[in-house]
Amino acid sequence: MTLHRNHYAWVVLSIGCTLAGGSPEAAAGGQAPSPEELERLRSLPYAGSARPGTPDLDGVTIHDRVQAQPGVNLYTIQKASTAELIDADGRVLRSWRQEPAFTWERADLLPSGDLIVVGADPPDDARVGIPDDKRFVAKYDWDGRLLWKRYLRAHHDIEQTPSGMLLVLTFERKQLRKYHRKVDTRDDLLTLLDQNGAVVDSVSLLEVFSRSPGVEMAAAGVNSHGVRPWLDLFHANSVEWMYQPELAARDPRYGPDNVLVCMRHQNRVAIINWPERRIVWTWGPGELLGPHDAQVLANGNVLIFDNGLGRRWSRAVEVDPTSDRIVWEYRAPEPTDFYTLSKGSCQRLANGNTLLANSGQRKGVRSHPRGDDRLVLCHPAS
Repeated sequence: MTLHRNHYAWVVLSIGCTLAGGSPEAAAGGQAPSPEELERLRSLPYAGSARPGTPDLDGVTIHDRVQAQPGVNLYTIQKASTAELIDADGRVLRSWRQEPAFTWERADLLPSGDLIVVGADPPDDARVGIPDDKRFVAKYDWDGRLLWKRYLRAHHDIEQTPSGMLLVLTFERKQLRKYHRKVDTRDDLLTLLDQNGAVVDSVSLLEVFSRSPGVEMAAAGVNSHGVRPWLDLFHANSVEWMYQPELAARDPRYGPDNVLVCMRHQNRVAIINWPERRIVWTWGPGELLGPHDAQVLANGNVLIFDNGLGRRWSRAVEVDPTSDRIVWEYRAPEPTDFYTLSKGSCQRLANGNTLLANSGQRKGVRSHPRGDDRLVLCHPAS
């Protein structure tokens, strides 16, 4: 049975999707955002989300059983600190939750049936944001029992590596006058944990960029999403260890020591060699604007959710790392109908469908398949 994983409750199922070409600005009929506008947008905290129970359409409104990929869906309701596994008809098969709720940024189901979570406990006072010392990684068993909880500055994404360890995004605050004279600089780290949550190793993105000549860093604005203001240079939001040996035999970019990372504030994805702490491939500046959720496909291409920060429309793109060429993309027939300023995710399913999560829009989003004008419109199953 196929597991469809997703980050947030607002989801769109697109069967296939449209092919499109040309520049993003030309397709939208508008101008590219200015560097000043992008810096302002990057400095904004994440938008809030509605609490469960908000009146709205819910459930599966259209279900084409012939075209749909069979399987189950795992999704996270961030502000309810809840993850649910549902079937294709929206029935809840299993759920996990934390009380009191505050935030679960990511939940992932392991082959063992355990659930790993990146989250945070409620703050001790009414401050806005997530205090550094409240962040954690936790593991629950299939029946929802907490197995362990480790407090560390984790955020956004976690996965099990081919070796059985846990790979998670963390951060450190550093005082670096090179980047800002008054506030901390946030350095995102790729951190390996053992199966009990103990830190085994970590890689600094600042170190990686310093060892990768010719890769220039974009500017970023100051924000207070972490309670105390910081300069959020990278805002890494997804990480994936290379796991396909057949791809590694074809090209060193897919080597078993490499990790794929998506960085919202650098408008890029990158493949990083872990032992050498350097970038072996990167792509995105000039094409991506505030991207999320990069992953390697079975054919070696990289699928990315391109939010279009400042462009005011979002898309999913599939790029070939060996040629830096976009080989497929989805955008709405009217591009501005599909836009999420932050978050968002994408997943290629076994039958070729692409599952998209639109995290910043309270309405269904149209999409249609390659070579077909069928419209599929889904609302959150909550």
